[in-house]
Amino acid sequence: MSAPPTREQLLALKQQMETISGGMSLLEKKRDALLQALEKDRRAFRELSRRFQEACERIAFPFTLVRLFEGEATLTLIRSSSRPLRLSSSRHSLMGCSYPQFARTQQPSDQEELLLADPALSSLHMDDLLSELSAADTLLWDYINMKVRIDALERELAKTMRKLNNLEYVIYPSLQSEYKRIRDILQERERQERFTLKKFKRKRAGQQTG
Repeated sequence: MSAPPTREQLLALKQQMETISGGMSLLEKKRDALLQALEKDRRAFRELSRRFQEACERIAFPFTLVRLFEGEATLTLIRSSSRPLRLSSSRHSLMGCSYPQFARTQQPSDQEELLLADPALSSLHMDDLLSELSAADTLLWDYINMKVRIDALERELAKTMRKLNNLEYVIYPSLQSEYKRIRDILQERERQERFTLKKFKRKRAGQQTG
């Protein structure tokens, strides 16, 4: 048999509701900050995507010329002569969301100089291709880092929304319901006690007058 509700339980529930209400307020602020950051990044990413697409289109033309006039063997030679790409990564954080950002430790000119040093790769088409690839290098890493950041923020926003919805629509309403139930029981108990006390006083007063 369960113990009857007490005023201590009512106070404990009230404290839990206040704590959860504070947590909901913090999650709402985090949600708003993530939405603001995402909106800003998405606008920047749309512009970056446009520039990246234009860079890819500029690369496509000399790439096609090299493939047509110099053959697949030249492109194979480029791949075989390329140095391993060295990257560094650093962790960044925004509103509790952690995400990596990448940077190239090898200078873009290193690979270009290596390719241009080969007489077999000294045509104008190849020079144009290498020039466009070098120009797009920084844009490429900006594109990658922005995409990684947006994906991380979107995951964090989804997780924040799940927590907020769980508190707002499941946990907090259940505590409110339990708080109301215990409050009603205690109020009814107090009314019964007052009624019993009044009845006892009237009975005692009648006995004294009799």
